[in-house]
Amino acid sequence: MEHAIQTPVGDPAWRPAMSRAVAQLKAAFAEHDSGLYAKVLDDAPRLAHDLDDLVGHHRSVWTALDEFEDRLRDPGAGEDLRWEADRLIQEVWQYRQKGADLLYEAYETDIGGET
Repeated sequence: MEHAIQTPVGDPAWRPAMSRAVAQLKAAFAEHDSGLYAKVLDDAPRLAHDLDDLVGHHRSVWTALDEFEDRLRDPGAGEDLRWEADRLIQEVWQYRQKGADLLYEAYETDIGGET
């Protein structure tokens, strides 16, 4: 999406390129392994609330991607699509950072107690 967003919205190639980018991003999102979440929960149950937040954020991003995909089909939508795409990219980056922070907290943070 970051590459596709650089093309001018008025360019006839913009929507097809953005549609392909959204499809690729959704495919990557669909590949998320819920088994990883279960392992984190087994290994670090103290992070259950954070994990629930991350799963909720995942659903939120997925819904936003679906809605954006629908808006791409609207021939009346214009420059505002670029801003929406930019917001979506930021949302995905925030989600990725939350996931990285959660994994760091689960496996790299020493909470003590071991002898």
